Amino acid sequence: MPGPLDGYRVVEIAEGVAGPYTAMSLGDAGADVVKIEPPSGDRSRGWAPALGGDSVVWKALNRSKRGIILDFADDSDLNAASQLLRQADVAVVDKVGLLPELSWDALGAEQLVYCALSGWGPRGPWAERETSELAAQLAGEATLSLGSPGEPPVRLGTDAGSMYAANYAIQGICAALYARDVSGRSGQRLEVSLFGSLLAMRSTLWVALSNPDEWWGFHLDSYEKPPDHGYQCADLPIYFSLARMGDAGVERLIDELEMGWVRDDAQFEALKRDGAGGAGRYAHELKHLWEQGFAAWSAAEVIEKVERCGGWAFPMHDYARLAADPQVAAVDAIVEVDGVRQVAPPWDFDGTPTGIRRPAPTLGEHTAEVLAELEQQARATL
Repeated sequence: MPGPLDGYRVVEIAEGVAGPYTAMSLGDAGADVVKIEPPSGDRSRGWAPALGGDSVVWKALNRSKRGIILDFADDSDLNAASQLLRQADVAVVDKVGLLPELSWDALGAEQLVYCALSGWGPRGPWAERETSELAAQLAGEATLSLGSPGEPPVRLGTDAGSMYAANYAIQGICAALYARDVSGRSGQRLEVSLFGSLLAMRSTLWVALSNPDEWWGFHLDSYEKPPDHGYQCADLPIYFSLARMGDAGVERLIDELEMGWVRDDAQFEALKRDGAGGAGRYAHELKHLWEQGFAAWSAAEVIEKVERCGGWAFPMHDYARLAADPQVAAVDAIVEVDGVRQVAPPWDFDGTPTGIRRPAPTLGEHTAEVLAELEQQARATL
């Protein structure tokens, strides 16, 4: 059964993470995605680690696509790219695709939804500056909540700037297609920047910032707290909260954990009032008390006791434990494609199911096929 975007043609001229992830997601949803690469290939083909000579990052970012080689220094190849874009429903381009000949204005394709991804946006004093995923993260303040107070920020464990930009691009593209197909409007150009996406990501936190001298509010205190690696039990760490328990539930949990000794501690009233986990204002100062009590129990035992007393708790996984968790298998979150275990599309459509249509293409794998289709379409219009 075809996916929800079956029948749409997407042309991608982008490298790295943001553009390829955008187009890949549209392909997972059923669109026919044609990725145009230069003769040297997308730069991510060379990223480590490799499997069988190919980058696993490349494989994970470029599935569900057909891949072709075009050399934009060659006029005939540049013309082929222009024709492919004019016939497409969606263009996903970043700096490598923003040539004057392939711009929105030059194409003049009324039906086209043209999504341009950039580091800083199309205007302003930073518009022409070079960028990188890391630079956008630093400028967007997205890394400051990591590391320890008083120390420099550390890099995020994922490419947040590119991934957020890609997800906003997917939303924008689908909204523009809806406007075109349902409202009878023409296509349009939209721009998504890594910098703007990071600012949008922070917006729910910034609205809570009312007193920067104290840094207290919804997740704002992470600026002043040490990194949270969970509450260590006898075997594994967990994350837990007492927010829904109430005093009676906390008292019961203390008894269940055989932590009666904590009632004589000077911080006991703060422990009952402030709870635990990231939502607790002073939870990081009380963590040692909980970990002292948890030391006699396994993570599974502590989770069961917390939930039975009205709170909630989950294991704090590393990658290996997360991948092996039964919940991951239950929702089919990880699939193997071309020898690489990948995260599956996060959507679960009932009537138009999504899926990985094909593995990432070898360099130029579909060039002859796609150009033959282009020639056939040209003859059909004569």
